Amino acid sequence: MEPRVTPLENPALSRADERASLADESVELSLLREAVQAMPIAAMCVGAKSGRYAFLNQAFAELIGRPHEELLSADPYEVWITATHPDDVAVEREALERLAGGEISRYRLEKRLVRDGEARWVVVDLSGVRDAEGRLSHVIAYFRELSEQREATATRERLEAQLRQAQKLGSLGKLAGGVAHDFNNRLVIIMGYTELIKRGLPADSPLLSHADMVLTSAQRASELTRQLLAYSQRQVLSPQSFDLNQTVERMRRLLERLIGDDVEFTSELRAQHPIFSDPGQIEQVIMNLVINARDAMPTGGKLLIETRDVSFGLRDSSFLPPGDYVVMSTTDTGTGISADVLSQIFEPFFTTKELHMGSGLGLSTVEGIVKQSGGSVQVRSRVGVGTTFDIYLPRARELPAPPRYAAESAPPRELAFETVLVCDDDEGVRQLIADVLGFRAYSVLQANSGAQALELSKRHPDRIHLLITDLVMPGLSGVALARELRARDPSLKVLYISGYSDDPAGLTATLGEHAHFLAKPFLPGDLTQAVCSILEKR
Repeated sequence: MEPRVTPLENPALSRADERASLADESVELSLLREAVQAMPIAAMCVGAKSGRYAFLNQAFAELIGRPHEELLSADPYEVWITATHPDDVAVEREALERLAGGEISRYRLEKRLVRDGEARWVVVDLSGVRDAEGRLSHVIAYFRELSEQREATATRERLEAQLRQAQKLGSLGKLAGGVAHDFNNRLVIIMGYTELIKRGLPADSPLLSHADMVLTSAQRASELTRQLLAYSQRQVLSPQSFDLNQTVERMRRLLERLIGDDVEFTSELRAQHPIFSDPGQIEQVIMNLVINARDAMPTGGKLLIETRDVSFGLRDSSFLPPGDYVVMSTTDTGTGISADVLSQIFEPFFTTKELHMGSGLGLSTVEGIVKQSGGSVQVRSRVGVGTTFDIYLPRARELPAPPRYAAESAPPRELAFETVLVCDDDEGVRQLIADVLGFRAYSVLQANSGAQALELSKRHPDRIHLLITDLVMPGLSGVALARELRARDPSLKVLYISGYSDDPAGLTATLGEHAHFLAKPFLPGDLTQAVCSILEKR
């Protein structure tokens, strides 16, 4: 029989007093057992000599997942081995050996308990009880579940990581937008003066082919700036209502040529409503997704493009606000995307393709365009099965007419005598515009800032017919400059020139009927066409 440890022994006690004392102790022990049973924390006690449970509460039985009565007759060692995650057994065995050897009297350990194939984290507080001779008589343990805490911690860490990633990509987006803006200015000058040089060359000059090569290279470079601006969500969009189904059908032949004969292309276009976005940019989204799908199926496969209408209520979506959308899905039967790669696919310049097969901007461009359009991109993929990209875009609704982002066609006049105020913080861009318009006999005023443009307009004795201004300038922005000048002369026409905006969505709402837009980089003919078209409309 195991020795019973009592705090004190008093030989003066009478037998009656001793019986009363034992009765009181029995009552206290019973109350203690009831208290342990009622504890919400799992608890158990194992006799070191008997190797059996001295007691355990219902919370422990529920934690282990076995009936209370069954555990009372079970081998605690077998229960421990069965319930503990294999990776945590060695650590706890070492702690138990140290406790049995007297090195420590208690320990706390975070470990995993396995139940029905699912691992749950718990924290174990285990203490050793020793008899009068100092030998280990009992082991008492308390268990508290940590799964919820760990899940909360994991969620917090994941959100913090997402925030850091968003901040990193946001900074990169600002850098990309700034680089694209400055690069577009350089391209305007290169393309503009190259075109003017071509005009001055005789038809049989061998230099014409050289000039054409410069123009072609510059136009290809402009594609990269468009991708950077799309990624950074700083391009100026031309949104309008259009039928996405018709866009897919119109592109079908081109898409079939892109994917090749070994890929079967099908479509299921069930959307009943138009979308509100920039048609050219959405075509770019479709092209990028189809090219990605083709590259994921090097030995052939199937590609399906679907459209359908969806609506989200307040609790229906975690990635889009409530509203009505059209979703376009592209599904391929390609190699699929692994989980570690899936988390990086929208990062700029990230690619798993060979060096010559892409810039790594395709999917980041897609995400930028879709987000700037008020939509969202969702991805589902299984390695060896295929990948689906779901593109959610807002449905068209009653909105103010979008600003005209391109001048209507009008034949350039041979000579004109209107006054044009050109405001751009890049001297080369200003001078190119002045040279191009000077050939048409326009009177051109140049300003390097909004403040200088306001001062010039005050001093100029005659009427200014047209303001050509960059959108993004230090100090006074192009939109703010136009607002002040039109407050003085409501008949003033405005032509914005830029490939970049700090607030593209705000720009769309700000430009009015008086305003036109010409994207950088542009050719001299584009500029002349736009100016003539605007000033012809009295």
